[in-house]
Amino acid sequence: MSDTTVSPARPGNVDERILGVGTGLRFVLLIALFLSSSARVVTQIVESLADPRNIRVGCALAAGANPDSDYLGIALATMRAGDAYPACLRRFVPSAATWVPFAALAALVIVAGALYWVLPRWKGRRGRVVPLQAVDPKGELRVLLDELVAVAGLARPPRFVVAPAAATAGAVVFGRLRRYSVCLHGGLVARRRQDPESFRAVVLHELAHIRNRDIDVTYATVALWRVYLVTVLPAYLFWVALDLKDSAASSVLGPAERLGTGHELLASAVMIAFVYLARADILRTRETFADLDALAWGADAKGWHHTAARDATGGAGQGRARRALASFVALWRTHPAWDRRVASLTDSRELFEPHALTLFVAGATATIAGDQITDLLRVPGTDWALRLLTALLAGLIAAIPGVALWRAVARAVLTGGRVPSGLRVGWWLGVGLTVGELLTSSTSGSTRWLPSHPEALVVLIVISVGIMCWTAQFAELSVRSWRGRALRPAMLMGLAAIWVVFALWYAWWQNEGHIFTMGWAYSETGIRQALEAELPGTVPGDRGVLAAIAAALPVLLPIGMDPFITWAAAVLWLLPMLAWLRRPASGAPEWVRRALRGAPGPVLRAGLLPPLRRVLLAALIGAAVCWAGTVAVMAAMHTWQPPVDRRYGTYQLVFLALVLIVLVCGTAATAALTSVVASRFPLLVALVAAGTTALLGLAGVYLLGAADGCLGPLNTLGSTCFWSPAKFWPATELLLPLVLGLGIFVSAGAALLCTVVKRTLRPLRPAMTSAGRTRTVPPRREGVALRRLWVGAVCLTALALTAAVSLPSGGGPARTSLTKDQLIPTAAIPTASPQVLAAQTDAWLRLGGAHLTAHFTAEVLAVITALQDKSALTDRGFAATRIRPHCVALEHLAADAAAYFPVPNPLTQKRWTKLQTRSKHAGADCRRAITDGKFTLFAKAMRTFLNIGETTPALLDTIKSEAASAESRP
Repeated sequence: MSDTTVSPARPGNVDERILGVGTGLRFVLLIALFLSSSARVVTQIVESLADPRNIRVGCALAAGANPDSDYLGIALATMRAGDAYPACLRRFVPSAATWVPFAALAALVIVAGALYWVLPRWKGRRGRVVPLQAVDPKGELRVLLDELVAVAGLARPPRFVVAPAAATAGAVVFGRLRRYSVCLHGGLVARRRQDPESFRAVVLHELAHIRNRDIDVTYATVALWRVYLVTVLPAYLFWVALDLKDSAASSVLGPAERLGTGHELLASAVMIAFVYLARADILRTRETFADLDALAWGADAKGWHHTAARDATGGAGQGRARRALASFVALWRTHPAWDRRVASLTDSRELFEPHALTLFVAGATATIAGDQITDLLRVPGTDWALRLLTALLAGLIAAIPGVALWRAVARAVLTGGRVPSGLRVGWWLGVGLTVGELLTSSTSGSTRWLPSHPEALVVLIVISVGIMCWTAQFAELSVRSWRGRALRPAMLMGLAAIWVVFALWYAWWQNEGHIFTMGWAYSETGIRQALEAELPGTVPGDRGVLAAIAAALPVLLPIGMDPFITWAAAVLWLLPMLAWLRRPASGAPEWVRRALRGAPGPVLRAGLLPPLRRVLLAALIGAAVCWAGTVAVMAAMHTWQPPVDRRYGTYQLVFLALVLIVLVCGTAATAALTSVVASRFPLLVALVAAGTTALLGLAGVYLLGAADGCLGPLNTLGSTCFWSPAKFWPATELLLPLVLGLGIFVSAGAALLCTVVKRTLRPLRPAMTSAGRTRTVPPRREGVALRRLWVGAVCLTALALTAAVSLPSGGGPARTSLTKDQLIPTAAIPTASPQVLAAQTDAWLRLGGAHLTAHFTAEVLAVITALQDKSALTDRGFAATRIRPHCVALEHLAADAAAYFPVPNPLTQKRWTKLQTRSKHAGADCRRAITDGKFTLFAKAMRTFLNIGETTPALLDTIKSEAASAESRP
């Protein structure tokens, strides 16, 4: 493998637009945040108008939700209620027409578009501008401006106007799409003859804004957020005020509602601040690029230097506190400080440096937008839209820091500077995602500001750091080896890769991962009991392993069995592997010559990637370890091999679990050791070795499984000796996504950890001062044809297996004996206080319980009343017409009671369930006795009904007394 090592160019001589600017992506994120925030506010207001009595909360209370709990406890309570909760919502909660929120959102967009259209005219009237001809009757100034327009290369010249009342020597450009106006201040026009170079620089700067389409971005952002601040935000605050007023009337729901509302207000305030910071950051970047364009078109930089010197003189002697305050204030300004502008004119490093504020704000705002989108689309039938929007948002989150990192890496390679590792970029992105997650309140609850387990948020930082470190190394590899006319295709390929990876993990976090910040949502005991019930063949010695499997399944299955995980993992190691296919380059690529703009071309140098044979040798050693571990597992399990009819239950599950551990550990160990040994691109090389190890390890396990029965002391599942490749394929198919998917990500984590530790412990080597002093050991040449053969074989095998496990199996949903009561841990739902229990019972009665108990009482009373007639026990026809219908009704009532919410008090619920069970059995006996003419069975059923009639009033009085103290009415 060979690559391009570039001799250092002048610091400011790298084309600033080599890979784009990156502000467009941030602008798209601002638009997404406007739409999601507006849609959420509109939806909340519409729902509150449609459900003014807040019956939705009543359904949750009836389901057993505790307002003193966090969101996990509330969600688990409604989940435990099963179909009763959605049935309650459908029956009692009014819903507005689905088109109303969309129509309101469309109206907001139309208003924003109209404001964008009229803003330029309003700005011109406010500035009292006059046409250029009014101050330039002879046309001298017009000739000069036409010349500057030609220099700027504008196909459509703007309209020039003058603001006579503005005494400053400046200018401003405004307008809308393809209709722009440049407003020259009166002071600038007056100084045109005195200082023509400054006049030229100012006008060229404004024309650069038009050329770069900055006006459209600026005015679109202004229009969107002015509409939000003027229409959406006041409506939201008014709704919040009404909600706070209503919450004051309830001592049960009030505290939780007030805390939740306070959390939302804080999140809204911080979101608005983030939006303003992001907008200011975008505009400051645009200003700097306009300066550079004006300078490239011949503007004199003396004006920038004079202004910067004057500001520096004015700020001299300031204390540390005042300088810190000035730096903070500068973050909110739309124009960069003059010293920063001058620095960017001479050294483009500032333009290529990923800024912590940009990364942090992007991560935080994207998380807020993602939470709002998730809340909006958590309704039946919108899963596809939620997945699509989540994937698009994940692409934005990954692309914003990804583009910044690619730009920084490209400049560092071209100028001989220090190549960023991606750690800092990933850290600030992860911190932004974490802060945004804390602001959303979906991870905390109604009784606390922070989640119960904030340490789980570290996962976001780890994911961000890992993806950005891979991006940095892949970007450096591409910059040094790419031979195309432009570098942008390589960047797009790398961004597409991290988009796939981040979309996978971001979707997992939105659906499953964030739950761990609130606690553990699964009952390990219930899962283990379900495994034992559904997988026959339990043998002594596997109970401890089953307990570990039950604990791991809730974490592994949602992400490990995702059909996209193998594709996401494949791009991480197959894309770097393709680098070994390229032939040695000669001379500087065309994109490098364009980027350096006349500076000396690059020096080609080989040997930055290790020879492919070394990587394959490491993979072969790792695969041998996996094979040896699998043999050891088979030998150990052979010692307690059960009979043949009991081998394909829990025994096989334990065997596959142990084999999975062996393969993942062997793959991760290979990645860790390879990253320690590799001197360049350790993460990429480690992933290539890990992916190859996983393939070879799976191949060995498949061969051993196919030969099972012929291996003597290693026989595990088989007893008769015959070669059956199809026999072990289903088991291999289960292992494939876990090993080639989740195992690759575990290996990436191990390699990243070892790389960080190695860089921390190893003394820093002397920095390379020039390309000519870089010490390289030329590797033994490998044939390109042989490398392509190996790489092609590995890639095709990996892609074929990935496609095979991604195809739908065609089977229906798996049968399970696991009930909701078994799945949900009781510790996650706290015991309700007397007040909360009273409110829950009151809601239970109001939303169906009272009707159910009244109907039950009426049917039992009807049976008892019919028994008062002397013909009830002697006349079969009388019993069939007067008693049998009520017996059938009581049978059906038992089913209705089981489908409804349980009584909130567990002790009362036991009595209610027992009563319904007796009633159901008595009703069935009554029906059969009358049909078959069995008097003894009929008399038994009637005695049961008489006993039920005696015990029912006491139970109903208990339920009513439990609800009587409710101070809140749903």
